[in-house]
Amino acid sequence: MLRHCFFCSTRVASPLLLSWWLVLALTPVWASDEVACTFENADLQTVIKKVGEFTGTTFLFDPAQVQGKITILCPRTVSAAEARKLLASALALQGYTLRKTEAGLWVVPQRPAVPAATVIEVVPLQYANAQEVADILTGITPPGVRIAPYSPTNSLLISGDPHAVAQVMAVLRRTKEDAPAHEQDAPSP
Repeated sequence: MLRHCFFCSTRVASPLLLSWWLVLALTPVWASDEVACTFENADLQTVIKKVGEFTGTTFLFDPAQVQGKITILCPRTVSAAEARKLLASALALQGYTLRKTEAGLWVVPQRPAVPAATVIEVVPLQYANAQEVADILTGITPPGVRIAPYSPTNSLLISGDPHAVAQVMAVLRRTKEDAPAHEQDAPSP
């Protein structure tokens, strides 16, 4: 009878032990709350999704706006909080920012910086075509200056940073000074 009990107990105990070992085997020994955060020339949307999976953060974005490739090379493993900060920094370099809402973190394009001051000069022309002059000046103007011809009055609208617009106006004055005598009667810009 003792032998029969021993046989029954091993028959019941063996599957239980085997089940227990299988459950333990499904949980990796190396499981931790850190992950390697290395992406080389990866799709930006894929990186956002992977960081979201690791951190448990809901990232929201418009696939039409959030596009491009990104490289993140981190030599060590990072925590969830560090992964979010790393992603935010990498997104900033790509021209995106994170906005917190109730639904999650929105990935949106950064707003361009607004210049401190903008001036607009109207320059009427008498002896030259506004469109032609605008085409010529556009090639030599400083960055941030916009030149638009206004055909009904044959004028130029020049807008931008005050210093840069002043440079363009100085060029226009010099060209007027070098003009033939019959063209100097025109109103000065």
